[in-house]
Amino acid sequence: MTKDLTVEKHSTIEVDLVEGNLLAGHGSTIKAKSGDKISINGVAKFEGDCEILSSLEARDLDGEDGTIHVQGDLLVEQSVDVEDGRLVVDGGLQAHDVEVGKELRIGRDLKCQSLDVGGSLKVEGNMEAQEAEIGGRVSVDGNLKGNSLDVGGSVRVRGLTELEKLDVGEKAEVAGGTIRSIDVGGKFESSGKLSSESIDVGGTVRLAVGERIGKIEVGGRLDVDGSMNFDEIDVGGVARIKGPVKGGRVEVGGRLRMENSASVEELEVGGSVEADGELDARTVEVGGSLMAELCRATEVEVGGKVETRKGMKAERFEIGKRGRIRGPLVAERVKIGDKAEADDIYAGELQMGDDASARNIYAKRALLGSDCRVSGELLYVEELRVGEDLRSQSEPKKVERLPEPPI
Repeated sequence: MTKDLTVEKHSTIEVDLVEGNLLAGHGSTIKAKSGDKISINGVAKFEGDCEILSSLEARDLDGEDGTIHVQGDLLVEQSVDVEDGRLVVDGGLQAHDVEVGKELRIGRDLKCQSLDVGGSLKVEGNMEAQEAEIGGRVSVDGNLKGNSLDVGGSVRVRGLTELEKLDVGEKAEVAGGTIRSIDVGGKFESSGKLSSESIDVGGTVRLAVGERIGKIEVGGRLDVDGSMNFDEIDVGGVARIKGPVKGGRVEVGGRLRMENSASVEELEVGGSVEADGELDARTVEVGGSLMAELCRATEVEVGGKVETRKGMKAERFEIGKRGRIRGPLVAERVKIGDKAEADDIYAGELQMGDDASARNIYAKRALLGSDCRVSGELLYVEELRVGEDLRSQSEPKKVERLPEPPI
């Protein structure tokens, strides 16, 4: 028959091995008798505040109110259950299942299959938990590895993070890693290279480098300090990317600023686009203004202003009423809205609205509305049709060959 050990309230005992269960009363202190470890073959049960002045091994650990403090490592074969209390381990903790009601603090590494903490979690080493659910705040000084982490409050991981799913109610900060799915209600920040298939954040996102990103959806603002490689970006407010951009679809409700070269499939922005480098895209749709060093696209539609230093080249280009184009425009089909202004236009087919103006026009076929103005040359190859009161610096001229466009 195995022997159980009972430690009375506010008493101290020295023991190395308990063949049965351990029951420790409130305020008790337990320490190893001859070594630095206590072994419990059964259940270690603590009532209220208890101090263990060494490492502890047990089959299971149960606790009630109060704080259980282990001044060494804690190794539990099956489960740790501290229902309404706190567990503080100066060393590392290893168990199959861990459940703590209020607070869990680990001085070194934490390793378990499932983790449930009602309040806050602090790990000063590495953390490995396949399924973790934390009600409050999480802080991990080392690396974090597991399947899923669900946090009601905030998360901060100073090392690399490897997770299938991260779900945080308020704020998450990581130092990079691989997280397949990220869902954060407030703010998400990664200070290192990050790979993810899906990022969904209600407020703001800041990334050092988006190494391999699938879809990123942000309600407010996106900031990327380095390069960005992605499948899809959807931002409700403002997006800023400092490094080179390569990806699929980009949709921004407000303003997009790219401080380097960019190559995307689709670009749709409600407000303005600023690209300090060259912009390559299949389709570009901008409600306000577009500024770039050079823009190359299949289809471009801009509501307000286009400004390029080296030019705009497209298969089809359209600018809205009262729009402005600064820099050369080269396109197979061009549509200029009423009262819009342009510099040099090189077009296969040009359609200009009423009261629109251009500096020079070089087109195979051109249709100009009433009251249009051309301050330089108007050269065409096949056909020219004009509305009433065309004002041109020189007479329109039909030619066999147009000048070579600059791009």
